[in-house]
Amino acid sequence: MPDYDYTWKIMMLGDRSVPKTSLTIRYISGFFLDNLKLTIGVDFYSKTTDFRGKRVKLQIWDFGGEERFRFLLHQYCMGANGAMFLYDITNPLTLAHLPDWIQLIRGHAGDIPIILVGTKLHLERFRVVTREEGLEFAQRYNLSSFVELSSKTGQNVERVFEVITEKLFERYNRNTIRNQPHIPINNYQSKKKRRTVKKEFKINKKLTVKLENNRTNIYVDGKLFNQCKYLLLNISTNRIRDYDIIASIDEAAERLDRSLEGRNSHFTISPKTEFWGHCSNIQAWYENNYDTRILHRNLAFPLLKSLAAANDALAKKVFKEEIALRLESGYPSVVFYLIEKGFLKLLTEEELNTIIESPKFLENLHKWFSNKNVPAQLSQKIKNKLDNMN
Repeated sequence: MPDYDYTWKIMMLGDRSVPKTSLTIRYISGFFLDNLKLTIGVDFYSKTTDFRGKRVKLQIWDFGGEERFRFLLHQYCMGANGAMFLYDITNPLTLAHLPDWIQLIRGHAGDIPIILVGTKLHLERFRVVTREEGLEFAQRYNLSSFVELSSKTGQNVERVFEVITEKLFERYNRNTIRNQPHIPINNYQSKKKRRTVKKEFKINKKLTVKLENNRTNIYVDGKLFNQCKYLLLNISTNRIRDYDIIASIDEAAERLDRSLEGRNSHFTISPKTEFWGHCSNIQAWYENNYDTRILHRNLAFPLLKSLAAANDALAKKVFKEEIALRLESGYPSVVFYLIEKGFLKLLTEEELNTIIESPKFLENLHKWFSNKNVPAQLSQKIKNKLDNMN
């Protein structure tokens, strides 16, 4: 049995420049993180709290806001119980765009409680949107409530989540809660909808993602690409600061808790949502020139190799470069993965020597001698390099 009475899925929406992630992290962890990286697609957070004598789990879906990922929103909205629309009180354009967001969420999630949230209250002296304008906007679009806050100072952060929880109880108390105490996030899935779903998303001419028999499959040049893949990482609140310094998904997977991975996770998401999550990640990977830091190495390098073999021009150009860059970076687990899977054999003798001569590689030399799995030939090259330096 779950250790909570109710589960609410809340969508966090607004322009890409609005501090949605900062607000969520402030609420979950209690401290403020500045200069966060922009969300790609959607991020997922959760917090269990007490409300009116009940244990309530809030599952917060932070949608990045970039226009190119807007097509994913209708999938993430399915099963949503409530939403927050955020704008910046110092930027009136972020408020002007909110009617579009409201139309999207109500079109795909129905008449759910929506809270209007004015952010950056600590910049009161630079305010352009007045409180009265925010209130008038909330009334005009029949929103459930209006709150102004500051993620930086913490002012009203707890309050806005109390308000959304209260509105959720009011909204669902008459029908849902009375008869169904535990409401999982995929409660919208009826038996009729559990039949086989076929969806297809084309990343480029060579790369396609399909949803087949409730499973996400990747196809390269029309052929099934069999590779294990996971969608989520669980970032515990006491280690949230690590999130700001990671350089790649590989680093995140090792530094952070991974209890969300796999089918046994209690954070259940629908196959459709998982499918669109993979589409978002792989699309971002492609749009960033196949940067292997965006996907886990177990997926990125084999997929890049397969695309290169299928004569994807960009993949062929990037493949060796990415191997060289990750080798040069010296991050141990990635380097040993490249060695173990034979990717270094794709480099010529001259290319390998060039990497070993690079200043960045020399800076990371100490990482190589803490593990006995380095091939003898490569170890000898490094030793010779050190001898020459001495």
